[in-house]
Parts: sequence; C-alpha cells; structure tokens
Amino acid sequence: MNRTIKHSENMLVRGEELDRLLLLAGEVIITSSNQGLVYKNMQDLYDKKAHVDQEALDAAKDLASSTSLLSGDLHRLVQSIRTVNLKDMGFRSRRLVRDLSRKTGKLINFEVLGEETTIDKAIVDQLYDPIAHQLRNAVDHGIEDVQTRVRHGKPQEGRIVFEAYNTDQETVIEIEDDGAGIPLQELHKKGVESGIIGKDDPITEEIALELMCTPGLTTSETVSKISGRGVGMDVVRNSIDNLGGTFFFKTTAGQGTTFTIRIPLASAVNIVDALVVSADENIFAFPISNVVASIALSKEDITVALEKGRMVKYLDSLLPLHDLNHVLDKRCADFDWAASSGSIPILIVEHKGKKVAFKVTEFLAPQKLVIIPFDESIATIGLVGSTILGGRKLGYIVDVPGLISLALDEKVRDVASKVKGKDSEETTDLEAASEKKTAASDAFTEGPQDTQTEVSAAARQEYVAELERLFPDLNEAVFALESDPSDNEKVHAAFRLFHTIKGNFIMMGLPKGGETIHGIESVLDSTRSGKMEITPEVMDIIMDGVSYIEDVVRNMQAGTWEDKAAEDIVERSKDMLPEESFEQQEIDDVAAAEIRLTHESQYRALMHRKNNAKFYRIYIEFNPGAQPSFLVACLIYRRICDVGDVLGTVPLLADIEKGMMNGKIKLLFTSTHDQDFLQKALEELFTKHYGANLVSVVSSS
Repeated sequence: MNRTIKHSENMLVRGEELDRLLLLAGEVIITSSNQGLVYKNMQDLYDKKAHVDQEALDAAKDLASSTSLLSGDLHRLVQSIRTVNLKDMGFRSRRLVRDLSRKTGKLINFEVLGEETTIDKAIVDQLYDPIAHQLRNAVDHGIEDVQTRVRHGKPQEGRIVFEAYNTDQETVIEIEDDGAGIPLQELHKKGVESGIIGKDDPITEEIALELMCTPGLTTSETVSKISGRGVGMDVVRNSIDNLGGTFFFKTTAGQGTTFTIRIPLASAVNIVDALVVSADENIFAFPISNVVASIALSKEDITVALEKGRMVKYLDSLLPLHDLNHVLDKRCADFDWAASSGSIPILIVEHKGKKVAFKVTEFLAPQKLVIIPFDESIATIGLVGSTILGGRKLGYIVDVPGLISLALDEKVRDVASKVKGKDSEETTDLEAASEKKTAASDAFTEGPQDTQTEVSAAARQEYVAELERLFPDLNEAVFALESDPSDNEKVHAAFRLFHTIKGNFIMMGLPKGGETIHGIESVLDSTRSGKMEITPEVMDIIMDGVSYIEDVVRNMQAGTWEDKAAEDIVERSKDMLPEESFEQQEIDDVAAAEIRLTHESQYRALMHRKNNAKFYRIYIEFNPGAQPSFLVACLIYRRICDVGDVLGTVPLLADIEKGMMNGKIKLLFTSTHDQDFLQKALEELFTKHYGANLVSVVSSS
C-alpha cells in the first residue's frame, strides 16, 4: 500500500460525474433524515421500556442497507472522478520517442495502444518517469541501427509498442520492442565480475532483473546522453514498488524484449476493502487484494525447518508461519505454539509472489474502511495507518509489503557496495525530478523604466489550471499537424493554442517563458501565411516547445516559479524565420505611413502592455545641415532609446542606415514618462541639437 502518492492541485472533472455527485448528495440528505426518524423511534421505545417491534427492526435494517449502498456508490464515484485516461501519457511518450529517434538516427515506428485506459491521476503522475526510462532503454539499447537491422534481415524501421489495459485487479503496462534483446550472458559475466553472483549460478530473467537494478552495473560499452551509465533501473523498480506494483521482463535474443509493469487498481482515495482480524487485544485490517486464504490448523500441522523456522503447508507449498503481534512488536511475547490446543486461525497474505502465514486470534467481517495515514513521526514498518471500526473501535491498516519484509527479516539491499570500482554519484532523471528547486521569477526588463506586475499565487494557480486544460488540445493539435502538415486549418489550430498559452505565460509573470513560446508562435505564423513550409525541422521545434510548456507547468505545480527561457528554442526559431523585409523604399508621406513591427517587437509590445507602459508616436522633421541625413536620424533614434523602448520606425532602421530617407522620421516607442514631459524635453533637445523644425509626440493605443 502506497504512502507516498502526491496529489495534483488541479484536474478536469466530467460534467456528468458532477451531476451524479449532486444526486448522491441528495440521497445522503434523505438517508440522514431517515436516520433521525429511526433514532427517534428507538428512543421512544426505550423511554416507554417497550420491546423493539418488527417495524422498528425493519426500518433499522433498511437504513443499514441503504447506507451501505450509498457509501459504496459514493466511493466508486469519487474513484471514477479521480481517474484519467492515458492519452496525455501517450502524447508525452510519442514526443519522447520522436526526440530520441532524431538524436540517435534510428528509424522507429512507435505505437500507443490502450490510451482510453483509466487510472487514478495521482498514480499516473508518478508512472511517467519509469515508463520514460524504459522507452529510452528500448531506443538506445533495444532497437539496432539501420545497418545492423538490415544485416540481420529485419526491417530498417524498428518497432516499439506501448500498451496499457486494465484487468479486474490491476493496470498493466507493456513496453515491447523488436530489437536485439537483452544479452543475458553478458549480464551474467558482469555479475560474476562484480562478485554479485557465482560463476556457476544460472542466469534467469529474474536474476537478470536483479543485476540490471544493481547501481553501476551495465553491459553497455559506451555511455550516451540517453543511457548506458548503469544507473536508473533501480530507481525504476523503486518507483514501481512505491506504487505497490511489480516489474518484470521477457526477452528473446535477436527478436526483442517486453517489459511489463503491473499496478494495483488502488485509488489515492483513502478507502480500502479489507479483511478485519483480531490478534489478542489488537485489531488489524488487511487489504483484500493481498489476502490469499484464511484457514484453521492444529499444532500438528506445523513443521519446523532448519534455518527457516516454523512452516505450514498450503497447496503443496511450505510457507513461513509467524505470530502477527510478535512480528509487529517484538516486545510482545511470541505465541506459545507447543502449549496451544484446538485450532489456530491462520491468515495467508501475498505480495509480489511472496506468501507468508500469520497466526491471528479471530477472523472478523470484511469491511470498507477509511484509512487515516500515520504522521511521519509515528510511522511504523508494517502498518500504513489507523481506522475507526464499527462501535468506534480503533484498528490498524496493515502494509502487507512491509509486514512480509519484517516477517522474513529482509534487509534493505546494498548491492552497490559489491560492485567494484562502479560507485556512481550521478543523479538520474527520476531522482532529479523529486528534488525541490527554489527560484524566483525574474522581472521583465527591456529598459530601466519597466515594472513587473506582481501575480498573486491564487491568480497564478488559475493560469496553471488553464494551461492544464489546454495541454491535451495542444498535444492533439500538434500530432494532427505532423500527420498532415499541408492542412492549413491544422496549422491555424496549433497557432491559436500557442498564442493562448503565450498569453498565459505573460499573465503568470513569466516573460522569458513567453518569449520562448512567442518564437514558436512566430514560426507557425510564417507557415500559415505561406512564407515557409512545415518541414521536419519545424515539427522538431514545435514538439520541443510542447515539451518545454509541459516542463514549466510541472515545475510550477511542484512549487518552482523560475522564469527561464529555452535559449535553444529561441535561437532556432529566430534562425528558422524568413528574413523580415517589408521592402520599404523612400517614403514621400512619412507622417501618414504605417509603422510595422517585427515578431520580436510585437512580443516586446505585448510585455509592455502587460506592465501598463505608455505608448507614444513621435514624428520629426529636421534639417541635417552639413551632416548626412541618416546620421542625424540615427542620433535621434538613440536619444529616444534613452527615454523609452523603440518598437518600430518609418523609414525602417535598415533603410535609414542605407541613406534612404529625406529628413523625416516617425517612431513608435514606450515610456514611463507622461506626454507633456516628452513633448517639451524632446522638442527642446531635437530643435537645439539636431535641426528639428517639427516635433510631435502623440499618445498611441
């Protein structure tokens, strides 16, 4: 049972489920009213010292039945509300494999099956990292390069399949590749060299998994940026263990490998179906999913095995037998097995294939219980929390994996010390993902006059929730665009989503993030206007942008408010954009000409508006005298930059530098100064030093 599930702040809820919840709330009110009537009737009978009649008994029975049905419906509904499908994980996995294919140069056909499978959102949030690690391994270690595949008679394109489905008790995720398979004999050799296994020990898939999960042990001859360091598989297994799941693989040399993850259909809602037992004065609840059997034995059925202690036979297998109270608290005396007479109640439980039998005092009725998790200060191995039973009795919820470990006296593995010369202090992606970062958002400063508007935590949380809502649509739009890049409507759809998300970044006080998204938006704008085509390189930067947005949102959910641009995306988008040339020649009527802004100026203007800066247009006519006209215009441009941020000019600055002007210039700029101050100060400056005979400053929306 998991004690480490972290709850997400936001999630989308289907409208029909809210309607159902409202209906159940009404039924709760009705049941509560009926309960009051039954209590009043019972009180009247008690006051009159009358016997409880059949009518009162039937009313109490009906109330108990309806309460049980109602609580079950409510529990199932809350579980359903918390579940999400795996479509988002499918999109993330596609982007990951696409990126890895690009980096390794391998051709890969990646299929995602079972995206409609639903699972508790808190569990989904923790599943991606181990799945991503296995996908990296499949690409880097499993799938061969094109030449090798052709040499072995395989298709040039490797195949990786991600499949998910639910059974009655668990969610199953399989990651299959048609690559070279895992070199079991190489693993055996490495294990022998490291002293972990003996030379004559067999190499099975179970032992191979233990070796792969040994920190520092790897069969890879080279270390890549993707994998091959010998770290990570142990973290993958620990992540799955924390979710109460299992992790194993099947491999065939030359044909490929399938890794399987099985996660119990447990909900992060703290309600559990449990078998309740008593052990002396204590009451314990075992999750039904871990219970194998409840039996009664006599002392003659118990055997003692050398070095293994007491054993009991169950279905042709000998299982370890322990006193439940003594395992959980060594201060309690062990049960006196020799002095026992009559039948002994035995409960058999299982986790990950390990079965252990425990002596209890009495089997009580199965119940649906609410878990009250222990505080970290009183956390106990073998117990996950407490619960309130009928009659307001206190019971303990058993953590079966921990209890089995206690019973078998299993020690925490320290195999890393056995690996000679392989100590590693590297941090894996999975470990790094759990570390807390502390960073503050930088203010947007295009000039000393700009101010950063504070964004309240509540408002920022709303923007994050909006991004979460938009993200599935963005994923779908981007992959639809990749499948049909010639469809301009798909380009428009992707553009609109990036534009909306950019606005959210800005409103969250993350201008550098907004700058990153603006670069991608500008690329899409150029494609939808026909200035450039959707090439694989364009799709690469779009996909990288989606990943960047996802990383920022997840960091913000984790409490990190760092505003950091993706410089690679910013530079690549700039390089990719066609050179902006408005083809302006000498303009006769500069005063009436339109000032056109570049993509970069448009973004700066957006940020200035967000910071409530004032926008102005200034028109200047001047007589350069003996100086070149373009030089005077450039000096005027510099002086205006001293009091604000210039967004655009007529003529274009490039044309001014080429001398394509006639003593007239118009500029659009922002400033914190008011209009009267600017008119007076600039008119005096330009008239006195630059031969201006007309200076007009007007406010601009």
